[in-house]
Amino acid sequence: MSVQLPPYRPIKHRSGLKVMGAAFHALLMRELQTRFGGYRLGYLWAPLEVIFQIAIILILVGNFRERIVPGMDIMLFLVVGMVPFRMFQRIATRALGAAQANKGLLMYRSIRHIDVIIARSFLELMIYFVTSVLLLFVLFFFNIYANLENIHIVLFCWVTLFIFSFGVALIMMVIGYYGGEVSKIITIFFTILYFTSGIVYPIHIIPEPYFSYLLYNPFIHNIELIRHAFAPNYPAYHIDIIYFLKWMFAVNFLGLLLYKFAERDMIRSK
Repeated sequence: MSVQLPPYRPIKHRSGLKVMGAAFHALLMRELQTRFGGYRLGYLWAPLEVIFQIAIILILVGNFRERIVPGMDIMLFLVVGMVPFRMFQRIATRALGAAQANKGLLMYRSIRHIDVIIARSFLELMIYFVTSVLLLFVLFFFNIYANLENIHIVLFCWVTLFIFSFGVALIMMVIGYYGGEVSKIITIFFTILYFTSGIVYPIHIIPEPYFSYLLYNPFIHNIELIRHAFAPNYPAYHIDIIYFLKWMFAVNFLGLLLYKFAERDMIRSK
């Protein structure tokens, strides 16, 4: 009695782009679950976090709020500064434990460490960009208007800040892998950066020579340009976006260089 075998069907090999897309989707879904799965407020936590910070600052400044920021409402000033900085900070700090937190998924050959950083960074971009749009709508209902004539400049600043953040995230991943206790200092660094980036105060109130020192911070030039785009009366004579772009390319070059150097060690530790 002969046994008839099923007809031969060749295995379809997926292209590299399809494999990469499937890996990105899996990582993104996992990051969504990790990021919000433990919170009852879920996706609302990101805008609420910014709203709480703004409320505290408004309580502190009290009746002086109208005189603090020239040419711009203070609530719009804070939203435009806080939301992009939170995106940058979250992308960078969450990269510290990226290699360790995703060891299970990194067992698959199609998933690389840089894929984890791409997924995490893209998720934070989506969260905080939507948060920014949502808060601008909230301000609109309070009769606080953002000028949208220069929206292309705002989008350009968001994209370049995201690329800058991605480069920093690659550096943070390598520091988190090799650094051990050193990675704990990073939190202190970002606290200092928060208060030296003009997030909660206009940098124009800082006297010389400290004002000139602040301008060495590349983050200031991006945020101040966004503020000027939303409020053209807000002073912008000190802005040099080319300086920020130079930092963006330098940080990404250094991040990719360090990642290439550390990739073999990280693969061995899978």
